[in-house]
Amino acid sequence: MLLLTNGTVITHDQDNRVIKNGAVLIDGEEIKALGEAELLKSKYPEAEIKDVKGKIIMPGMINTHMHIYSTFARGMDLKTEQPPRHFLEILEKMWWRVDSTLKADDVYYSALYAFLTGLKQGVTTVFDHHASYGQVRYSLDLIAKAVEEL
Repeated sequence: MLLLTNGTVITHDQDNRVIKNGAVLIDGEEIKALGEAELLKSKYPEAEIKDVKGKIIMPGMINTHMHIYSTFARGMDLKTEQPPRHFLEILEKMWWRVDSTLKADDVYYSALYAFLTGLKQGVTTVFDHHASYGQVRYSLDLIAKAVEEL
């Protein structure tokens, strides 16, 4: 068992409690208890203790709208004299260009990068609006592989 201590626990329970100097007890993949750090330390003396040094402990966030492959388009120059005037121009001048040039490695590494970046920011669940399935064979399998490797 692992006891994360000395953090601010945001519970997202019915009462939306915030526990200052809180702790969370984890057994395998299951959260067994949460509460004040000193109380849980005395209740579970056999637990391995990890001091999170005042950081926030909370459930993972959910990204409900993601385009994984778009991680490679950050900062991409549209190479146009005029900025796009409407959404269709954005699709034509940027997204469809990206979609049509994707290769298997691009799908895999963009997924790996997107998921690692998300995890660093507290995101544990992603709903991807995937667009390369018609361009890259087995692209969904490549994305699944990236998830499983993390």
